[in-house]
Amino acid sequence: MKLYYRGGQLKDNPIRCYDANFEDLGDQFDHTFRNGVLTVRADFAENISGLTIEDRAHDVIYHLRYLDSPQFAWLADVFWHDDGWRETGDREAYYSAAELQAEADRKAESRKEAQEAFALLEGTWVTEDGLQKYEFAVNEDKSGMECCNMWWNSEAQRWDCWRIFARSAFRTKGLDALFAFDFGCDTDSDYDEIAEKAEKLIAITLVNSDRAAADMRVLYNSEENVITDANAVYHRQ
Repeated sequence: MKLYYRGGQLKDNPIRCYDANFEDLGDQFDHTFRNGVLTVRADFAENISGLTIEDRAHDVIYHLRYLDSPQFAWLADVFWHDDGWRETGDREAYYSAAELQAEADRKAESRKEAQEAFALLEGTWVTEDGLQKYEFAVNEDKSGMECCNMWWNSEAQRWDCWRIFARSAFRTKGLDALFAFDFGCDTDSDYDEIAEKAEKLIAITLVNSDRAAADMRVLYNSEENVITDANAVYHRQ
């Protein structure tokens, strides 16, 4: 199979080959980039309908589809150092109607999950000594939540804080919630007792809208309506 291209400086770039159902065709192939021509040599060459081409030097992954028809379409995943991976190209041409609907359904479910997590946390949570707190506030259009973890700096006589803006969130329950916080059981641990206590725990990951920065995670006790960590318990005011 030969694919003619222009504009890209491609040489030893990794590729993957796909059939018309966008199923990976495997590793049994050779390929070369030379003088604006990608040549793929494989027993399955006549079944190639899609390709991905990695351009690691420029943080781009090209996605080509419908190479065996006039419907040809492409997308590119581009990595921005201040914003993470972003998709560009003609999505309407690249994806089928069923795929676009499935993606819309996934996004709707993700938004619902985030709204439920935000509702659990919204408000101010303070430790009994008053020296640590969380503040969570959903923004006006309900598209995200301001999240702030604060602690009192007695030496400087001020509140220090770590703040993020979360547009999405997801929950992990039970033992998985403990494992999300690197909880370990020693040899003397009673597994059944730990499992029973874990049933009321929900680990909530607040996904930082700044993709280059860390997410915020809190451990919520649904039975006692408190947030806990290794050193403190936070009560809603």
